[in-house]
Amino acid sequence: MPGGETITRSKITYVNFNQLRSFYAVARELSFTKAADLLCIGQPTVTTQVKALEETYNLQLFVRGPNDLTLTDAGEALLAVARQIFSLEERAHSLLNTVGNQFAGRLHIGTVGPFFVMKQLSKYIDRYPLMHVTLESANSDSIYQKLLNYEVDVGIIGSDYNDPRLDLVCLGKHEVVIAVPVTHPWAHRTQLNIEELDGQRIIMREKGSMTRRALEEVLATNNIRPNIVMELPRDSVLEATAAGLGLGIVSDFEFSRDDRLRTLSIAQHRPFTRSFAACLKERRSLPSIDAFMKMSREMVVETAEALCSS
Repeated sequence: MPGGETITRSKITYVNFNQLRSFYAVARELSFTKAADLLCIGQPTVTTQVKALEETYNLQLFVRGPNDLTLTDAGEALLAVARQIFSLEERAHSLLNTVGNQFAGRLHIGTVGPFFVMKQLSKYIDRYPLMHVTLESANSDSIYQKLLNYEVDVGIIGSDYNDPRLDLVCLGKHEVVIAVPVTHPWAHRTQLNIEELDGQRIIMREKGSMTRRALEEVLATNNIRPNIVMELPRDSVLEATAAGLGLGIVSDFEFSRDDRLRTLSIAQHRPFTRSFAACLKERRSLPSIDAFMKMSREMVVETAEALCSS
C-alpha cells in the first residue's frame, strides 16, 4: 500500500444458527421435548446444540429443575434478540414463498372466540388458497401475550391494551348479557336492574376475560356484590348455567340460540366489550399478516356501509 499503510479488516462475527434456533425453540416452549417436535429433530440433538451454545459463550441460559425449565437473565436477554432474528427469517421465508400476487405459507391466529373470526377466515381462505391457517382460542390476555411472544401471527382480542407495539382494527362493540336457565323466574324477562344481581349466584368467566372485566367494572361502580360461585371458560359457563348452578355472563355476539337458556340485558348500566384484529407493527410487513389486517378493515367498512344503507 502507498506509504506503507495497511488496511485491517474486522472479522465477521457470527452465532451458530442451528444452535440459536434450538435455543429459541426451547425458550419458546420451555421444554426440550416440545422444541424437538417443533423443529422436527431428535431431542438429543436439541439438547446438544443448546449445551454447545452455553459452553461456547460460558453462559447458563436455562435453569433446569426436576420438573420445570426457566430462563436465566442471560437467556431472557438472548430470547428477545432471537425473536427479532427469527421474525426477519420469517419475512424472508414469506418473500420467497410469494407466487405472483398470491403467497403461500402459514398463518396462526389466536382468538377470544371462534364467533369473532369465522367470516374473516372464510374470506381469507377464498382469497389466498395457498395459505394454511391454524386457529386457537383463549381469553384476551392470553392471546395478547402470545402476540408479544410471536406465538400467534394475528390476534382477535377484547382490548387495545394501550400498547403502541400493536397494529389494530376495531371490529365491533358487544354487549355483555346475563344468561339464565329457561326454568329461572327471570327467564320471561328481557332486562334486569343491576341491583338485582347483588347476592346472586354468578358463574364468572376466568381471569383475563374482557367480558368478565367489563361486568366487574359495572358491578364495582354500583357497589354490587354477587356471590361468585365458579370461574370458567366461555363454553363451560353456558353449560354450568344450563345446569342451574348460577347466572352466567356472555357477550351477546357470541351467544348462539340455545333452547336451555335465555339472556337478559342490564338496564341503564349495560357493560360492553370491543373486539380488535391485532398484530405486532414490526410484523405487519409480512404479506400473510398484512393481507389479514387489510381484509379485516375492508369488512368493517363494508358492514358500516351496509348498516347505513339499510
